[in-house]
Amino acid sequence: MSDRPSEWDKYLLGSVLFISLLIGGGTASGLYTDTLIEVAAIITAAAVFSQTSGQRIPHSVLWLLIFAVALVILQMVPLPAAIFNGLRPELLLADSGLVGEARFRFVSVGVGRTIECLLYLVASAAFFLSVLRLRTEQVQGLLPFFFMGVICNGLAGAIQYSLSDDIAIEGLLPFTINAGLFANENHFAALLFVSIPFVVYYGLFRGHLLSGSLGLVSLLLLLLAAGSRAGVLIGLAITVLSVVFLSARSRVSGLSILAIFIGLSVYTIGAWTR
Repeated sequence: MSDRPSEWDKYLLGSVLFISLLIGGGTASGLYTDTLIEVAAIITAAAVFSQTSGQRIPHSVLWLLIFAVALVILQMVPLPAAIFNGLRPELLLADSGLVGEARFRFVSVGVGRTIECLLYLVASAAFFLSVLRLRTEQVQGLLPFFFMGVICNGLAGAIQYSLSDDIAIEGLLPFTINAGLFANENHFAALLFVSIPFVVYYGLFRGHLLSGSLGLVSLLLLLLAAGSRAGVLIGLAITVLSVVFLSARSRVSGLSILAIFIGLSVYTIGAWTR
């Protein structure tokens, strides 16, 4: 019988991460795709927590998440209406009280949306805590799932931007796809620049400098194509910081780092003259 540790928890969490990048790009409320992701994240986290693990969750992280959940729940607790007098406009006071009862009101002016946000928070916290229970090599093993989701979004975005400046895809998902697999261009740009540190890490520490450089160039070009000036500037700043801090801990030669900075300089010129 093999003594190799089980890897099923890594594949479960990686699958949830990949699926969320594929179908979780909507911005409207009540989307069934968001519900599927939340249910999958909670069930997967429960399965991971049901197994014994040598990794301990830091108490500070656990208490921080508990405090965040408690704050959201507090918004749905009926409180005396006198507390809100003078603190909230009358227009908002009319929508935050209990039905048939004027003595108590909610902190939230939209309890339904607050419950929806609570589900988002619980699912995200459960997924995050379950990742903390993985071994270091398992956490690193989640990168391919993340990269697959980014690649799918990048390919979709590249096809869209090559066909037209304003192309929308309807009927594929319960929301209109406007950029990559996202409904909002800024959210697509956020995924791109969030991916930059992981791509730099992959290139500098995993010995894949060529593929990492190609991935970095592709991300920066997609940020330019997305047309988000804020996304371009944030992506450039993240790239510089990632290269500076991570290169100091890697064995990559100085010429390679110099080539990266020359490329970033050209990219900066293109970003400002676009």
